[in-house]
Amino acid sequence: MAEEKHQEEEFSFVKEKIKRQRFYQNKTFRKVLFQLVLAVVCGVVACFVFVISRPFMEERFQKEERQEISLPRDEEEDEPEAVPPQEATPPQEPIVITESVELELTDYRQLYSKLRGVAEECAKSLVTVTAASSDTDWFNETYESREQTSGLLVGDNGVELLILTIYSRVKSADQLQVTLVNHETVDAVLKNYDSVTDLAVLSVNLADLPEGALEQIQIATLGSSRNMRAGDLVIAVGSPAGIPESLLYGNLVSASYPVSVIDGAYELLLTDMWCTSESSGVLVNTEGEIIGVIEQEYRGPGNKDSLTAYGISEVKDVIEHLSNSQDLVYIGIMGADVTEEIAQAQSLPAGVYVTGVEMNSPAMDAGIQQGDVITEISGQSITGISEIQEMLLKFSREQVIQVQVMRLGKEGYKEIPCSVTLDRL
Repeated sequence: MAEEKHQEEEFSFVKEKIKRQRFYQNKTFRKVLFQLVLAVVCGVVACFVFVISRPFMEERFQKEERQEISLPRDEEEDEPEAVPPQEATPPQEPIVITESVELELTDYRQLYSKLRGVAEECAKSLVTVTAASSDTDWFNETYESREQTSGLLVGDNGVELLILTIYSRVKSADQLQVTLVNHETVDAVLKNYDSVTDLAVLSVNLADLPEGALEQIQIATLGSSRNMRAGDLVIAVGSPAGIPESLLYGNLVSASYPVSVIDGAYELLLTDMWCTSESSGVLVNTEGEIIGVIEQEYRGPGNKDSLTAYGISEVKDVIEHLSNSQDLVYIGIMGADVTEEIAQAQSLPAGVYVTGVEMNSPAMDAGIQQGDVITEISGQSITGISEIQEMLLKFSREQVIQVQVMRLGKEGYKEIPCSVTLDRL
């Protein structure tokens, strides 16, 4: 018995349970885990360094590549020189027409052929912008909607191709694409926008353009809308009929119809051409110069279905700011000019009479009220709303400016200083 017990004790180790090593105690697993953790840490550090150094690197290495866009200004018309009396040309005999010439159909064909040639040359500066967005319906099913509008090539800064278009048509898009005149399609991004004029600038990387595309397109030639007169012949190119690559001919009804906007005023071009809610594009003169950008927010007092456009001279500064990624700030007032004559007749201070204040605007936050008269901004006297419009182009977002207003009280008008913190609309 004792011998059996001794044998059991001697071989008792055979009954011990051998436990399996846990996976996290495995050396290979630990090495793999360590390498994964190290990779994640290195990735986080690399991202952090990239975010911190990107502005410096872009400024250091892209400064020479990206060029600032500068649009040509309107040329001032030279006044005719006075002819000295001794050099005055003698009066000529009147020309008498003795034979009338009847126009033939070929004459009309030639005329419209030349006009169509002007439009086709201008079309090289136009693109079709497709804004795609996705949403869900009542049954929680995803669907995609696409909207098309016209765009105008306004600049090339050496890195990007810049395209002017309508902001309300592209602001909600998940994806933007641009179709060039050669029917090549490239991706675009929203670069900058202005809610007051409803204009936006898209950008397309030059590196993304197909080979040879730059030779087939051209930057738009901007003319002067201030030289246009009522009755002048104009061509609507782009999507004036709401259809891409449509074309309309017509005349200007008015070349200077004024409309009030936030912190300013613009002069519109009114035409006798009809339009739709989908109309977009540009107005072109007979020389092929862009003289207007079609817009649908403001309409003329007569026919509400007539085509209207911003005069290109009115929005050149806006286009330039948008193209160069500069801020377009606002105060948030609607105003009317109070000239010296009006001031004397109505017993008002000269300046800009505030007819309305936008809700939650910098003007409202600063305490400016309807009925105030703005007389001075940052130490400069104000005599009209256009001066406020021009001054705001020189300011930037979150900049604080001093606005002097005259407010009517029991004892007459009293000067009140207001500190306005500018913001983007």
